[in-house]
Amino acid sequence: MKILYDATPLLMRSAGVKNYHYELLKRLFDLETAHRLRLFPFLNGLPPNDNERSNYSRWSTVRGLGGLLAANYLKAPFQAVAARGADLFHVTHHLFDPPRGPLLTSMVHDPTPLLMPTCHTQSNIRYFERFVERTLPRLAAVITPSEAVKQDLIAHCGADLEKVRAIHHGVDPVFFDATEAEKREARRTYDLPERFILAVGSVEPRKNLIRLIEAYGGLGAAARERTALVLAGPSGWHDDDIRRRIEQAGNVRSIGYVRRDLLPAVYHLANIFAFPSLYEGFGMPLLEAMAAGTPIVSSNRSAMPEVVGEAGLLVNPEDVDAIRGGLERVINDEELAAKFARSGRERALSFTWEKTAAETLGFLEECAGS
Repeated sequence: MKILYDATPLLMRSAGVKNYHYELLKRLFDLETAHRLRLFPFLNGLPPNDNERSNYSRWSTVRGLGGLLAANYLKAPFQAVAARGADLFHVTHHLFDPPRGPLLTSMVHDPTPLLMPTCHTQSNIRYFERFVERTLPRLAAVITPSEAVKQDLIAHCGADLEKVRAIHHGVDPVFFDATEAEKREARRTYDLPERFILAVGSVEPRKNLIRLIEAYGGLGAAARERTALVLAGPSGWHDDDIRRRIEQAGNVRSIGYVRRDLLPAVYHLANIFAFPSLYEGFGMPLLEAMAAGTPIVSSNRSAMPEVVGEAGLLVNPEDVDAIRGGLERVINDEELAAKFARSGRERALSFTWEKTAAETLGFLEECAGS
């Protein structure tokens, strides 16, 4: 089977989605024995991953994105040329009109542009609506990162139950360990306090950071003086209100984007990982924190209970008092925190990218065979 994989996300600035495609592709190339795997749009090899910019040279990036824009808006046959000889084309929502020749499959990370439009830009909403209207009905199979997304895709986007398979993400093994030297460098680089609650993710409404800041403010002066709140992640969109809250709050700091090589150490230094997101298709930071043995206080919505299981405390993300209560429990109960640290690491061991790649390739083979 000749597979063409849409690697457009690797040409962009991104974190979670880009990491997923990169880690999966790295393992798919290792597994590729009976198949020929090529990357769209005309990309060669798999250079090191970089969340802040394209993984490829300027020429490859301009050629790829330029060709994609020409195909989407000028109806140039760019994708048809790229797909010649392919039996299966695994597409993303970046491509408006996939070619008619090969079998089409895709990964849908989450349907929040439809379910939670106030948490997205208008361009994100338009892209996803076009994908649902034009591409989704043509797909022979769809992969989702969780059962939660699978059910939402069926309920709200008209996806066929028989065509959708939930395949969990993996976790990079680097998150299980951090050296003392790495911890010292991370603490120095980001001026991290001795004790802190950590949240990781883009600064945007869906991450529910305003309620987290309010919950933290309700802990009491003594607890806040002893344990800071650290928000790690780049600016997303519509973040003005969040930034104002950060500036007004006491002992809350935003450290921005954390270098990939220091991110494991930041997780290991944290005393609690807080993730009160309103919706996640999977929740990669949860898995990274669990691998690091950081006790979890997480939202009980969407895919997050699927990831955390019983290895953390699940709370209602729309209830500030519930978030505050969860933080208080883990702060004040050292035995509970230690239990979550142990169980989180044990659970994280079962999420591997090798397993994700094997299940993905198996599903594509099954789809092509049927």
